[in-house]
Amino acid sequence: MGVRRRLRRLKRLAYLGAIVGGGVAFVRFKSRRDAVPTLGPTPTWPPLVVGEEPVAAAGDLAATISDEPVAAVGDLATEDPEPPSAPLRSVVADGPVDAWVASDDGACPVSHPVKANANSGIFHVPGGRFYDRTHAERCYRDATAAAADGYRAAKSS
Repeated sequence: MGVRRRLRRLKRLAYLGAIVGGGVAFVRFKSRRDAVPTLGPTPTWPPLVVGEEPVAAAGDLAATISDEPVAAVGDLATEDPEPPSAPLRSVVADGPVDAWVASDDGACPVSHPVKANANSGIFHVPGGRFYDRTHAERCYRDATAAAADGYRAAKSS
């Protein structure tokens, strides 16, 4: 009879261990699922300087739109249109040369090797890290001409 009692106790302990183990596993699973993953330190905003105006929110921009009617197409035709912006020109020994030319499907001619992209406002020089990947909108004869037109040099070289 002593053996049966011991086996019964052993079974009860095994059941109790399974129940407690299942409860611990459930709590661990629940806490991992509810936890928010962090990718680094919490970002902080720089403090506002006294007297500095905060940046307008998108809703604030709608209030600044004028309720005045827009000019009709016929009204615009009576005004003198602005002349189109012409490429910068410079004088070299052989005569005037365009400072920039439009790219031919993203590729630049040999005479104007510097690639400029209007979306980013960056120009890339031959031999630069991303020169081959850049799809040019304008091609300049040198970096000075691109900088004079408002573009900045690529940071990676």
